[in-house]
Amino acid sequence: MIGILIFKSTRFYGYLGLLLCSLMSAHAQERKNNVFGAVVNEKNIFIPYAQVSLKNSLDSNTVKTVLADSLGNFGFAIASGKYLIEVKSMGYRSAYTVTFEVTAVSSINLGSIALQIEPTQLGVVTVDAKLPFIERRADKVIVNLNGLGSGAPLMEVMNQLPGVTVDASDLISLNGKSVQIYIDGKVSALSADALSGLLKGISSAAIEKVELISQPSAKYDAAGNGAIINIIRKRSYKGGLDGNVYAGAGKGTYGKANGGVNLNYKGKGYNLLLNLDYNYNKYFYNTDIATNFLDDAGTVVGESISKMKSTRAIANYTPNLGMDFYLSKRTTLSASVKPGFQTSWRDGVAHIEEVDVIAKSKSLSVFSNDVAVYAGNFSTGLRLQHQIDTAGRDLTMDLDYYRYANYNDQNNRTVSFDPFDDQPSVIAQDRILHVYAFKTDYVQPLGKGRQFEMGMKTSFVFSDNSNDFREGASHQNDLFDYQENISALYLTYGATGEKFSYQLGIRGEYTYGQGEEQSGKNSFNKNYFNPFPSVHVDYKLTKNHNLSLGINKRIERPGYESLNPLIRIINSNNLQQGNPALRPVLAYNADLWYGYKNAFYAGVTYSYSVDDFTNITVPVEDVVVTTLPGNADHAGYFTLQAMYGKQVLPWWYTSSNAILSKRPFKGEFDGILLQTDGRYSISATSYNSFLLHKNFSFLFLFNYRGKSVERNISNEAFAYLTVGVRQQFLKKRASVQLNVMDVFNSYKNKFQQNSGPIQQNWRNHIETRMVKLNLTYSFGGSIRNAKKVNGAEDEKNRSVVREN
Repeated sequence: MIGILIFKSTRFYGYLGLLLCSLMSAHAQERKNNVFGAVVNEKNIFIPYAQVSLKNSLDSNTVKTVLADSLGNFGFAIASGKYLIEVKSMGYRSAYTVTFEVTAVSSINLGSIALQIEPTQLGVVTVDAKLPFIERRADKVIVNLNGLGSGAPLMEVMNQLPGVTVDASDLISLNGKSVQIYIDGKVSALSADALSGLLKGISSAAIEKVELISQPSAKYDAAGNGAIINIIRKRSYKGGLDGNVYAGAGKGTYGKANGGVNLNYKGKGYNLLLNLDYNYNKYFYNTDIATNFLDDAGTVVGESISKMKSTRAIANYTPNLGMDFYLSKRTTLSASVKPGFQTSWRDGVAHIEEVDVIAKSKSLSVFSNDVAVYAGNFSTGLRLQHQIDTAGRDLTMDLDYYRYANYNDQNNRTVSFDPFDDQPSVIAQDRILHVYAFKTDYVQPLGKGRQFEMGMKTSFVFSDNSNDFREGASHQNDLFDYQENISALYLTYGATGEKFSYQLGIRGEYTYGQGEEQSGKNSFNKNYFNPFPSVHVDYKLTKNHNLSLGINKRIERPGYESLNPLIRIINSNNLQQGNPALRPVLAYNADLWYGYKNAFYAGVTYSYSVDDFTNITVPVEDVVVTTLPGNADHAGYFTLQAMYGKQVLPWWYTSSNAILSKRPFKGEFDGILLQTDGRYSISATSYNSFLLHKNFSFLFLFNYRGKSVERNISNEAFAYLTVGVRQQFLKKRASVQLNVMDVFNSYKNKFQQNSGPIQQNWRNHIETRMVKLNLTYSFGGSIRNAKKVNGAEDEKNRSVVREN
């Protein structure tokens, strides 16, 4: 039924018609390149992104330089005269054409220019003229790794990037904001644990650059009031086999392991990619919860103290197969199949003490909780990319399917020393999600650094949830189904100049959602349309100084689990559940940055959120409480930041940042006003790497998080230190790295949650101190990412089921 509802809006039909007409009109336009050709290797296989320089035949001075497109094509629109062309590409000898003459009416097809492999190219390529470490664009910061990390796992390199931090739970943030991780321009479909395993398995030697997007433009899904980190993998375009292998092991209280292989085989007319990743982590996760129950006068009338010790283990398997078929020099059809499997278990025992202050009575109980989880995801997709001409006009279409299933079986028992109450219970929780998505994007260069881009996307989501609960002779089966459709259109226009660059964008998204609990007993509908403008401006004051401004509007839709009202058990006194009445958050964001020499940045950011999400705890019965998400009136987020990243000396690299932040908040829940002006909080991160000897280096990472107030939660301060050594060998194709994480075991996760009549203090003690050894080896060149096809972007990210 939901598949029909999208087309009820005539407005959507009008926008779609306008898009299609614009696409056909743009396709009919011709870019007047009067000199063009293609770059290939000795096997006549195209070489993408080669550097093509047009030179004056008289003095060999460079007139203009362009990069060939992804299919090796290039073109110039030039005045009459005599010229020659030089072509360069990493790993190949430079090639020159003969001199040719261009007249006012001529159009010259240079055909295929063949490059020969550099005969000494048997080891790792060494490039003396490296790209700058940091490049500032109107809408993003680009970090060219240039060997940063020297093959260390990418997760460990993340903390070395300006403004990026990774906490002890492997949650990544950018400039204090939560992030979505994209790989080669596509959002990852993995759960938080699987994504962590993947980033720990990817060698930094396989990464070309990382894009840090603090204010996403209209091109991206409007969902998520956070930042985007886009990881761009190196690509190998030479024929034959190349790839890398890696393995790692760790020991804290328990053992950890990871390993994998990435293979890329390129033949004439096709490319095959295979990635196999495995990650295993066993650890302890202990939780203490102290709950106070208050009367209307604010007096404590009851207390509950729960102390749970838990051991957990997670194993992720993520094979990935990708195929590229070059239908023509300008048309590529890509397909991918990516299954993923996760098995996990945890056992926990909680000692619970309940106090009735009025009656002056106390009771004790023990709650045991054994959980086994199997989660599987499967994604597949097709991408058709057509290079309309050599000027950069490009049309891309994606068709994707994604399935996520989480099967959770719990065995619980409460021992309260009352034989009538001590009944074991079993609960089976199943979460199944299907996502279908189609998107298309069109790029139209307009000359003189200007570019127009437009596209559309539509997705359909079907979420099925069930709780099967058994206790003694009683049996209860609860069901919740949710369906959602999101359709979007976007337009962006930008220009890149010598001093002034900008990008303007507008995105419109229409959302329809429908949920049913217990087969129609309770149901709800959601139906809304929102426009999302964006503005990005960059101005170079001088060669070394620049300013940039970003403004956008975003939406944060509730995760599918946040809408699910079915109960999830933490212990016998503490439950969690979703809230079907949860509304999306609309956020208005702005930031202003100053940059000096692509090394030092200082900026101020502000975000204002309407209907902001927060968690509140409410009573269920007696001393049993449940925590669920709710909407506040509004929340603010102000930061003042400074960051510095540079190769200071040949033997010393540093990346450090400091953030001063404050988060005011106001919300009313069940007639109870929760309001705070926040508090100023300081956070700082410093990564330093010292080259002590040829190919041998020492590194340390220091993280500090000051006391902070986020919405109705007050967090305690903490700091931790990680140190390590790295040795490279085999001409830097191989590396071994030994790290000691959280040397002083000082990481803390302590906070207080204010829910009006219920006040809670949480303390999570997580295994963070450990020793890790990582080995990587690359052969045949760099690798290529098999995850090329994925249009089901935000929907997958919202499917994540996080740990309690």
